[in-house]
Amino acid sequence: MELPDPLRLRVELTKLGRMRYLSHSEFSRTLMLAARRSRLPLQYGGRKRSRMKISLSPPLPIGTTSECELVDLSLTAYVSPVEAEGMLRGSLPEGMEVVRCRLMGSGARPVGKLIDTASYVASLPEGADVEGEWTQAVEEFLGRDAVDFERVQPRRTRVVNLRPGVHRLAALSEEPGSPARLLMVLDDGTKGTVKPREVLRVLAGMAGAPPGEWEDVPVHRDGLFVRRGDRLVSPMDLGKRKPAV
Repeated sequence: MELPDPLRLRVELTKLGRMRYLSHSEFSRTLMLAARRSRLPLQYGGRKRSRMKISLSPPLPIGTTSECELVDLSLTAYVSPVEAEGMLRGSLPEGMEVVRCRLMGSGARPVGKLIDTASYVASLPEGADVEGEWTQAVEEFLGRDAVDFERVQPRRTRVVNLRPGVHRLAALSEEPGSPARLLMVLDDGTKGTVKPREVLRVLAGMAGAPPGEWEDVPVHRDGLFVRRGDRLVSPMDLGKRKPAV
């Protein structure tokens, strides 16, 4: 059944395995190809060249895995979330799996314009002194008013203050035999972006860790959020009576 106004299908999915090496543009293209193969009733726009109407969560650094990537697809006909999930599952490549789907109204803001915060977890090098140097480095980082970092980009190099964009840091030791972890809640999206490996690099310097020990540690994005005062709300839960905290 055709709709007078398009619906917005919000999809949460993973980016694991080899998919973590895709750039943001490659990830977007892979998603669009999969959406076309799924035969969902997608909306297209544009006068000279038809383009799929899509909105993505903030770019994930290459090499970083994720369990919470988000995409909005505009639909011209009603499809239930369960049906949409099944249609997409058969079209996505290995490493990209649907976590859940939700239908939003046509007036809902695109997910790419909503997200402003992300949470990450990094596995620290084996033998890292979590209760010593790394904990002290976290305390030193959080205790500063400014943490300057030289951000090298293709077109320019500039010094940025990371501190306002870091909302939580914690170094946690696990059971014997399991790697220690660093938890990070960072600005990511509409209010600016702090990259997890930028924070890791600063902390490693404060902890006196040799570069070879931390540069290639696994980093995983486990949450994308919209800040609502002191709460972090998943875009998948916006509009519900009891949003996630």
